[in-house]
Amino acid sequence: MTLDETLLAEWIPLRVHAREGRFVVEWCYLGGQRFTDPFFDNTIQRRLCYPFNWLFRHETSLEELLVLEARRPGLRPTGLIFHMSRCGSTLLAQTLAALPRNVVLSEPAPVDTVMRARVGAQALTDEQRIAWLRGMVGALGQKRHASEQHLFIKFDAWALRQWPLIERAFPGVPWLFLYRDPVEVMASHLRHIGAHLIPGVLEPELLGLSPEQLPGLPLEEYGARVLASICEAALGAWESRKGPARLVEYRELPALIPSLFSELFGLELSAEELASVREAMGRDAKNPVLPFENDSAMKQRALTGPAREAVERWVGPLYSRLEAARRDTRRVG
Repeated sequence: MTLDETLLAEWIPLRVHAREGRFVVEWCYLGGQRFTDPFFDNTIQRRLCYPFNWLFRHETSLEELLVLEARRPGLRPTGLIFHMSRCGSTLLAQTLAALPRNVVLSEPAPVDTVMRARVGAQALTDEQRIAWLRGMVGALGQKRHASEQHLFIKFDAWALRQWPLIERAFPGVPWLFLYRDPVEVMASHLRHIGAHLIPGVLEPELLGLSPEQLPGLPLEEYGARVLASICEAALGAWESRKGPARLVEYRELPALIPSLFSELFGLELSAEELASVREAMGRDAKNPVLPFENDSAMKQRALTGPAREAVERWVGPLYSRLEAARRDTRRVG
């Protein structure tokens, strides 16, 4: 195809896959659609309901994407959101997306693929992955409306395991890590398990495990060890931080959200914007037609037996360390 900057203005990378020894980017027509759904994939699925997007497709290599992005850089990230999973990160993303001046990418699959590109392909260098990550974020984070000024990325839960790569790609960008009592997180996953807690979905090396550890490993222990690896990565990133960062515990939400906007991300809200944020804070993040309900007590009661024992063994001490670090920061502040 002929490289054209309008591809970035009206189209969006929807997936990246390997073909004949190279990575191919598939594009979907986005038009003026904003990312206001709970997840990036929700928006893409809605766009794919239009026949146009089945009949007309663009493909480029990752290298061509970098050329396009260099010609028309996207918005520089304003904030990065990391999380333990099932701990309020989608609620935070939805409140950010309630403001038309924000572009919010909530767990974009193409970013996930680029960050995993090195696993099983040792020829790829960190420099290549950093360039691809910047290029992909630039393509996804284009300014498509005059009001758009800020870009926020909510990564997949496992992504903090790649913190050194992300920090090099976006140095100095404010970030936060959301976490929750691991008993409640595991209870949520046992009701509807997330992909990263299913053995074999993610390469074990990404999670600090080896393939030899997986056979015979109970599902409850595997899930607990994955959650532990995320918390370990968060503590490592926190202890080595070089710029603005926050640790946020689930119980602080949603009340803390407006102050996070101003204190961490530098977003001063007008009265009208604050009303929009508060309205979003009152809704169920994953199903916005429903009101928000605190289900912590129910989840505490629900988790019993081997699952609770595994969480308390593998994740409990790390949760305590995160809580201690958060409280220490508050005392210093």
